[in-house]
Amino acid sequence: MTVIRKASSGSRINRSTQEKPSVRSLRQPSSISEMGDTDFGGLDENVDGYFVTYNSTTKKFELVDADQILERTVEDDDLPDEFVRQLETELNLGTIAAEDIDGGSF
Repeated sequence: MTVIRKASSGSRINRSTQEKPSVRSLRQPSSISEMGDTDFGGLDENVDGYFVTYNSTTKKFELVDADQILERTVEDDDLPDEFVRQLETELNLGTIAAEDIDGGSF
């Protein structure tokens, strides 16, 4: 006697070998500190007044103190001429008393 079997039209998929899809959040960050390319550390009163800069070495945004920015600006011992002209127009040396000048320590 002949046995006839019904052939399946679809291919069989072994579910155990399929990769599971990765879950991604579609929610947009509501603040810059929630972005993946930031390195701010703790945000408290100690970093108040810091500037956000991009570090091309680490490829992250970081908080930098204004003094560090000024130090990097004058590393080549040359201030931009426009900056010097702006200071000359805004500073009135006649209003600065000698006792208000801090010459630093030697």
